[in-house]
This record gives sequence, C-alpha cells and structure tokens, in this order.
Amino acid sequence: MGLVNNQKAYDRYLLEQEHYGNMVVCGRPAGYYFQVRIPNFRGNYLSCVEELSFTLDGKEIDGETITMALNGKRFCLRELPELYKEYWNADDPAVMEVFLEGGLSGSHRIGALMRLRYGYSAYFGTCKVVTSRCEKTFEFTGGEKA
Repeated sequence: MGLVNNQKAYDRYLLEQEHYGNMVVCGRPAGYYFQVRIPNFRGNYLSCVEELSFTLDGKEIDGETITMALNGKRFCLRELPELYKEYWNADDPAVMEVFLEGGLSGSHRIGALMRLRYGYSAYFGTCKVVTSRCEKTFEFTGGEKA
C-alpha cells in the first residue's frame, strides 16, 4: 500500500463517452466496449495499475470477461501487474472490451475504479497511490465494432 491521495481533478476523464458500442463477432453481438483514460496528466506503466475494476448498472463486472486494448495489443486485467515495460500515455485511451452474449441496448450506467501507483513519487520508500472513481451513463443503440 502506498501513500493515499484524495486527488480528484482527473477522475472525470477516467471514462470517455465518445467511442463505445457493441462488439459483433460473426454477425452476432458478443459484448460491448468503452474507453478509459489514465486519470493523470502524465502516463504510467501498466504494472503501476494496482486495481482496475468496473460496474454495470451498479453490479461488478467479472474481470475475467474484460480485455484491455492499448498500444495495438490486448491484455487480460490479471496480466497488468507483470506489464512493467508497457507504457500507457496520458493522451491514449484504452479500449475495454467486455464479453457479454447479446451485447447491450438502451441506457446503462458504467462505473470505473482505478488505483494507480506513482513510481516517480516515492517518499521514504513508499510510493503514492491515487484512487480514482468515475460513473457515467451510456446509451447503447447499435454501435458496432467488428
């Protein structure tokens, strides 16, 4: 555990509402996707993401059903602690792909929680860890990603 910071300035940027929709595989909705950004003015290594979790309409989304697309690669959330060479630029959104047969339709509330360790800010051997939370409503209509 690191130093705790209640910094909230970047929380609202954690979830983006510009690009989201349903994923279609072989002509059938296989899930949905949305974008997240690192909630800071500078990037960080994926191994510094201590926790990344999501909710859909108040219910936790199983992390095993989520992949993260970033830098032209896909990762399972459980892989993040080992990705010390994979850098997440602050300007680059990551695409979260959630596998859910049938996808989504209508209005849904997505929540995100990220605990991010700032390795460059160690104090007396302890790194600062910032917890960011965001929740936004998404209207799923027919947006598709093949």
